[in-house]
Amino acid sequence: MKGRTRLLAWAALGGAALWVLALVVRGFVFAPARAIDAQVEAVRAKLEQAAKDRQEFLRDEAWLRQVGGRTFGQTPDTAAAEVGAMLTGHILRVGLREADFSRIPIGERRLRGAVEIGWTVQGEGPLARIVDLLYLLERDPRLHRIEGLVLSPSAKGGRVRVRFRFLTLLLTPAPPPGEPVELPQPSLDAPERRWYAAITRRDLLRPYVPRRERERSGGEPAPPTSEPPAAPDRYLDPASLKIVSLSSWGQGPEIHVRDERENRIRVLHPGDTLGSWRLVTVDYRPLPHPAKPVLLSYSRLILRQDDQWYAVECGQTLADRRPISTNEFPFLTQFE
Repeated sequence: MKGRTRLLAWAALGGAALWVLALVVRGFVFAPARAIDAQVEAVRAKLEQAAKDRQEFLRDEAWLRQVGGRTFGQTPDTAAAEVGAMLTGHILRVGLREADFSRIPIGERRLRGAVEIGWTVQGEGPLARIVDLLYLLERDPRLHRIEGLVLSPSAKGGRVRVRFRFLTLLLTPAPPPGEPVELPQPSLDAPERRWYAAITRRDLLRPYVPRRERERSGGEPAPPTSEPPAAPDRYLDPASLKIVSLSSWGQGPEIHVRDERENRIRVLHPGDTLGSWRLVTVDYRPLPHPAKPVLLSYSRLILRQDDQWYAVECGQTLADRRPISTNEFPFLTQFE
């Protein structure tokens, strides 16, 4: 009985040893194979990613070449000349006068892989022709963007004023020139032009003219209104006076101030007075907006009260004025 027990014990021990030996052999034999399989899978994944990246690169390169063919030029000087020729051509094409428009550079803004340049364009003319001009500019196939569009009634009857920023991009570095492509030019006879017809058909920008009070029958004049007389300028509320436009025309800057209390717009010029403030000049340099430094402000009104200088950005009220000095604005010394 003891011999049989011993035999069974040795058999169990031998089976366990064989099982352990099988595990060891399997580890030595199959572990490298699994490592090789993992390396193969990693290399295959890298190759697939490389092929995918190459396809994206080729697609982006083709797109970049296409975009490069739609720019106005490869240098700021070339782009400025092309934009000027394009604007002049569209202005004359719609029947406007080139002398009624001005173009002011707003500087460069460097982006990743590109440089943004632009101009502030302003002018005036009949509403229908201004709409034609905006349509041609918007539909121009070259790389551009129109921002800050403002339309306002003109002092001349039947005309409106327009002001906007025309921006374009220069790619850096410039892509190699490809095959010359003939870009389609916008047409005023296109069906899309009809979408703008409601602007001229409804005459949305005609200045409001209040109806005169009718006299009573028999020639008796209408009784006077009970509204109090307007307060003199020295009692103006700065919070109710908002700078709505700082346009530049042939005679110089025009300062449009909206009086919220009287619901009217005053058109002033440098040298005029508004209450106790003297309107000195308009600064058209692109500078960070004092309330939002990440944005650029392209115009500001310079005021003087007694011996203190103030600046008010376009769109702000006189209550938002901030004191400035000749150190910040050196050109103010010529007005002292």
